[in-house]
Amino acid sequence: MFVRLFCWSSLLILFPQIIETTIVYKCGTRNREILNNVNVTIENCTTSRCSLKRNSTVHIEIKFKPEFNIRDLIAEVHGIALNIPIPLLGVDNKSVCNNLYEENGTNRKCPLLKGSTYVYKDEVYIIEAYPKFKVDIHWSLKDPISKNVVTCFEAPAKIVD
Repeated sequence: MFVRLFCWSSLLILFPQIIETTIVYKCGTRNREILNNVNVTIENCTTSRCSLKRNSTVHIEIKFKPEFNIRDLIAEVHGIALNIPIPLLGVDNKSVCNNLYEENGTNRKCPLLKGSTYVYKDEVYIIEAYPKFKVDIHWSLKDPISKNVVTCFEAPAKIVD
C-alpha cells in the first residue's frame, strides 16, 4: 500500500503536465474523437467541459510538430454556439510567431521546420459581454498563405461568472 502511494506521489511531482493536459477533440468530430498527437493545456481545465470565467484571462499552451515547413502562422479561434462561429476577440486571425517556443523553452520565431516540436503560448481575455452559455472552442494554427492547417482542436467549454 505504501509503495503504491509513493509511486503515485512521485509521478505527480515529477510529471505535473500529465494532470494539467486538457482533453481536446479532433476538429469536425463534434467532441467524439480525442486528439492524441498534440498536447493542449487550457489553464484550470482538466474536465470534460472547461469553465471560462467572464472578466478573466485564460492561458493556453499547445505543443505541436508541423508536418511541413512554415513561414508564418496564424491562429483561427472561435466559439461555436448553435452552429454559429463567434470569434474570440484578440486571438482570432492574428500571427502567433511572437508566441512560439522551442520544446526546451527557448523563444522561437517563424519560420518553423517540419518535424521539430514547438510550443505556442497565448492568452484569451473572456470579456463580460460574452453571454453565459455552453460553447465549443475551435482553435487552429494554420499557414495564412496556403491555408494548410498545422494543428486543430476543439474543446467543450462554458462561459461562467
